[in-house]
Amino acid sequence: MTSHEPRQGKANEKSYKIVDQVLNRMLGKEATRTFYDHLKTTHSIQRHEIAQELNLFNHALKEYLGPGAAIIEHVIHKNLQLGVEESEADFPDRARILKLA
Repeated sequence: MTSHEPRQGKANEKSYKIVDQVLNRMLGKEATRTFYDHLKTTHSIQRHEIAQELNLFNHALKEYLGPGAAIIEHVIHKNLQLGVEESEADFPDRARILKLA
């Protein structure tokens, strides 16, 4: 194990938490749970693997939400850049997703 692996593990965990919080906030808990089931069964990605599989995650999100995925991707990307957890700054975007879906 290199000295970078523990830091990368913590970064992956933080990234997963941010993604999880954005999905729960924007889709609701039930839809997020259903999406995670889709991710696992269709793409063989576990929730804790999202940070390592962002391209597949984004593909699955588009497959699941269609045009609404772009808004969620934007919010996730912005929160990951800022390292923001529990941010409510982008909550109004939920209405835009509901209109597109």
